[in-house]
Amino acid sequence: ARVLQEAGKRGVITSLDTVWDATGRWMQTLRPCLAYADYFMPSLAEAVELTGKREPREIARALRDCGVGTVCLKLGEEGCYVFDGEHELRVPVFRVTPVDGTGTGDAWDAGFLLGVLRGWDLEQSARFANAVGAMCVRAVGATSGIRSMEETLEFMRETPLA
Repeated sequence: ARVLQEAGKRGVITSLDTVWDATGRWMQTLRPCLAYADYFMPSLAEAVELTGKREPREIARALRDCGVGTVCLKLGEEGCYVFDGEHELRVPVFRVTPVDGTGTGDAWDAGFLLGVLRGWDLEQSARFANAVGAMCVRAVGATSGIRSMEETLEFMRETPLA
């Protein structure tokens, strides 16, 4: 939490993603950090485990109550849900044939944060993140499906939404 707090004081955009905690001590570890997270990007399963809530809207509100700036829930083949306290978005995935999900969540995070750093709005950032995730899931391994910015934008223009 101290690192995130210090980063925020220095004007650094902060983000958190989770990894499944088999011990079940999610919130005692994360709670102090959430107030300093500009963006929190768990999967739906992780967010359900963290909050005890089932619906994306309820989960997002619970996480915002903990101090998170923008909640980005990765919903797998249902796309993503993004809520910043003012804007609430559900963004569908691109229609692809999945091969391997390894690294898809991390790829999604990178795509979303690229959009944030470029000054894109939440919807454009989420659509781009969904495209990066879709491209990742089409290949074996965590990075084999990752392509250039130009190729990703072309994929977005040419690939229908699910």
